[in-house]
Amino acid sequence: MDIARGSAAPTRLERILQASIDRKRKLEALARQAAEVVAPPQTQPRAATTGEWLPRGTSAGVHGFATGDFVYVGNKLRALNGYGVEPSLINPALLVDSTNADASGSDVSYWPSYTNLSPSSRRAYLQWLAGGRNDPEISIGYVFVFFYGLERRVCEYVRDRGSDADEVLAIAHEVARLLDLYATTSHSFASYARALLELIATIEPRSRTLLRGRDDDYTYGPSQRLKLALGELAVAHKPIPAALALRWVRASYARTTPMKRCAAEFELLFHVRYATQFGDGLVVKPNKTYVDATYSAASSALDTLVVTQQRVPDITQLARPIAKLIALAQECTNALDPFSRFLGRNPQGRQSLSAFALLPEDLVEATPSADAASLASLVRSRLDGDGLALLGAGELLPFVRLARPGKVSKSESMFLAQALEKLGYGIEPDVRLGGPAFDVNGRAILFRRLPDCPSVASVEYALAMLCMRLGAIVSAADDDVSAVERALLQKHIADTLQLSAGERQRLAAHLAWLLEEKPGTSGLKKHLAALTTDARHHIGRLLITVATTDDVVDPREMKMLEKLYALIGLDTAALYADLHAALATDDEPVAVDASPAVAKGFAIPPRAPATAIDMNRVRLKLAETRQVSSLLAEVFAEEETSAPVAPKAAQANAIGTLDAAQSELLRRLAQRASWSRDDVEHLAGELALLPDGALEAINDYAYATAGEPVWEDEDPLTINTNVARELIA
Repeated sequence: MDIARGSAAPTRLERILQASIDRKRKLEALARQAAEVVAPPQTQPRAATTGEWLPRGTSAGVHGFATGDFVYVGNKLRALNGYGVEPSLINPALLVDSTNADASGSDVSYWPSYTNLSPSSRRAYLQWLAGGRNDPEISIGYVFVFFYGLERRVCEYVRDRGSDADEVLAIAHEVARLLDLYATTSHSFASYARALLELIATIEPRSRTLLRGRDDDYTYGPSQRLKLALGELAVAHKPIPAALALRWVRASYARTTPMKRCAAEFELLFHVRYATQFGDGLVVKPNKTYVDATYSAASSALDTLVVTQQRVPDITQLARPIAKLIALAQECTNALDPFSRFLGRNPQGRQSLSAFALLPEDLVEATPSADAASLASLVRSRLDGDGLALLGAGELLPFVRLARPGKVSKSESMFLAQALEKLGYGIEPDVRLGGPAFDVNGRAILFRRLPDCPSVASVEYALAMLCMRLGAIVSAADDDVSAVERALLQKHIADTLQLSAGERQRLAAHLAWLLEEKPGTSGLKKHLAALTTDARHHIGRLLITVATTDDVVDPREMKMLEKLYALIGLDTAALYADLHAALATDDEPVAVDASPAVAKGFAIPPRAPATAIDMNRVRLKLAETRQVSSLLAEVFAEEETSAPVAPKAAQANAIGTLDAAQSELLRRLAQRASWSRDDVEHLAGELALLPDGALEAINDYAYATAGEPVWEDEDPLTINTNVARELIA
């Protein structure tokens, strides 16, 4: 009622009474609004009841929403472990917002329960249930509330076997459906859902089909199903198949980047190397620890559940078998690391020739590449009778993705050489053996490789390459390189240095390239500087042997010999002395034809039965001294080179396969993006290193580890600081 209002102003008491009445009316209005939110007329809550399970195909109406089946509905239901209320229980008496639904679950706790949800969260949960439990965007907290009910029902079945086995199978299908929907949303949910499927599979065998095609990605440690499968094989003394061994590894070993980024390649490589190491498979003797189907529930209302199994040994508790498998997995990881790093930088480059070049040898045949197949077809079509193919840049460069147009880097040349090697072919020049990077205007010799064809230069082969280059210069001096001259050049060098069949094959291809491209003496001087006097004389005599194969040394050849003798640090007097010593017999001096009608040259008398150069002595001398190794370290990155001891400061903290001094050089190079040649030589000198050998060693390590070089170009050196820092880290 209202206080009567007259003409006179209300008294103080009347004002107080009126204010009290107004407040009461406002409270009543608010109460009516709240009642509308809590319980609209058409969805009044039912009378207080004990929570009941809604079996398959049933539903209940709660605040205007159809709950669907597989839920508990009621006003009260104690948790199975006796602590508090069952978290999945839908209590119709609790408030539900009439308009707002918090689908994001902003206030849902870590262990949610329907009782503790806010009104807007309850509305969002009921909407999700009514919509068929299909919304992929719903907060995972709501999925867990529903899942808690499924867990409880399965645990009730295990405890007292009081429910229908068909219903448990139906629950398994629902769990599998939810797993497919929300596995990527929450790793935690995926793990619990997978574990519940494992539990159901132990009590209801018909559900095991739901686990097929699902690996153990979402389990913590080996799953029950995996343990049972391994244990049954152990009891039967049967080998573990590669696929099952890999599942065991994945459940027990932290996933490396190659395992994730190159999953298909990793699986294939693991299978190949597993068969190589274990044949039909690893056989493990059964132990006396048995598998328990232990289920640790997601719900806080359930205790750990242990289901008694038949006595199946749990071999996942043994240390040695899994240690062997993890070692194999690490080996596969290391083998795929360059390929993985390349894909990390070039996600679309999986089918490229560069990616193919970085694959482990085991995967070449099983991992097709369109670029590789086209390149192999091209080479096959061009091989001649000698097994050599001369290809120009225009034919090869389409297979090389140049970082800088017009220039092929050493790393790009290396990728090409590696790819060809995996296809069964070799290329000359080959940067891996000290050859130059492929010239965009040049040509290359390709050939079908013998099994022992080298991809790293031995001391003998590196010296042979140097002699071959110098010999080719002499042979070509008269513009007429005969087949005999070419064959003798190869034979003299190969016989002297006792090269293998594969090295001889590559040397023949290298000679073919030298005679086609005629690189001349450019760049040789700095490489020859490290030769000892003995080594210089041996090379000089080999050059003379080459020059005299046709029994005539014409003026052009003499001029080239003089130039090369000067280049290797021998004077002209030594040239003439070596020439006479090589060709003179005991009773027949060498005659010099000075006829004005004939160009000045040496007329060579008939060759004595035995050459004046004692090849055995040369071979023995080379084997004894090995003094050319310092040259080879400079030219071909020979890692066996002996060097002075580096300063103590550089002895510690070696990086990977690099020695301490090389590691320190890498650290210093990483400080700048560009270095002049003089600065690099100064740095190397401080560390008692030969610069070229150390730089090649650094790049070799970079290719093996990161799949690309630390440095490129010559002067200045361009440093890939990202790769350098990655190696140092």
